[in-house]
Amino acid sequence: MRHETTVTIAASPPEVWAVLADVLNWPEWTPTATSIAALDGELRVGHRFRVKQPGVAAAVWDVVEVEPGVSFVWATRFAGSRMVATHRIEATDAGSEVRLRIDFTGGFALLLAPVMAGRIRRFVEAEAAALKRTCEAPEDH
Repeated sequence: MRHETTVTIAASPPEVWAVLADVLNWPEWTPTATSIAALDGELRVGHRFRVKQPGVAAAVWDVVEVEPGVSFVWATRFAGSRMVATHRIEATDAGSEVRLRIDFTGGFALLLAPVMAGRIRRFVEAEAAALKRTCEAPEDH
């Protein structure tokens, strides 16, 4: 199962990256993260983060790919399945285009997909909308 969404943001890629890559502060701007704790440090390949989302048990996400300023990918495993979340920023004339994608595969993914598809879609869409609002909000200072 895959769900992907793209959002255009009126902010430069470095501005969007500053928000997106600061995963510890996600609970401040997105309703899809209740708490995030770094288990190994900053956003780097091989580092892990414990992510708590509303209505979902906490999961440990392993960073599997980082292209600073452009993208990062992290993955988690549960019930014999794997969930991979890709976050990618591209420059546009309007500012930035951000693509968020979740791939849910393996094990019980086919059985769980009907139950989880709606939640995954809502979380990805909510995260994209919240990122847009946050990056386009005027500075408070």
